[in-house]
Parts: sequence; C-alpha cells; structure tokens
Amino acid sequence: MALPFVLGLALGAGAVIAFNKSDKIKNKACNLFDKSKEVANSSLEKGKETVEDVKQTINATAECIKEKKIQSELEKEETLDTVKKVPTKRGRKPKAKEE
Repeated sequence: MALPFVLGLALGAGAVIAFNKSDKIKNKACNLFDKSKEVANSSLEKGKETVEDVKQTINATAECIKEKKIQSELEKEETLDTVKKVPTKRGRKPKAKEE
C-alpha cells in the first residue's frame, strides 16, 4: 500500500519541478529537435550524393560494355573478311574412255 503512495509523491514532485523549469526543458527540446533536423538533412544530402555516384558508375559500366561489344563485333567481321574461302570448282567428272 505504501508503494503507490510513494510513487504518486515522486510523480507529483517531478511534475512540479518540470513545470518550474519548463523554459529550460523547452530550450533543450528545441535544441535537440534542431540537431536531429540537421542530422537528417545531412544524411539526406549524403544519400543523394551516393545515389548520383552509383548512377554514374552504372552508366559508365554500361558504356564500357557497349564499347567492348561493338569492338568484338568489328573484330569478328575483320576475321571473317580476312579468312575468305577459296571457291572450289565443281563440275562433272570426265567420262571414262572405253577401251
């Protein structure tokens, strides 16, 4: 039975102290809010920069892959042009001479 009474006194005393120092509590809360806002904004900016870096890296990689693909296709065409097949002459077999 004594515990709820003591708890009530402690909460009441805390409320009176908080009411008397409400200006200090308000200033601290505002400072805390401003700091958290700055941290959130800086994190957002860093996130945007990271996204831009990733996009640039992906685009550069895609361009590099396209260039290599085009280069390999050109090399294939060059090898096909250099290795021309010699046409074989196809005709009838000569008739065997009768003896």
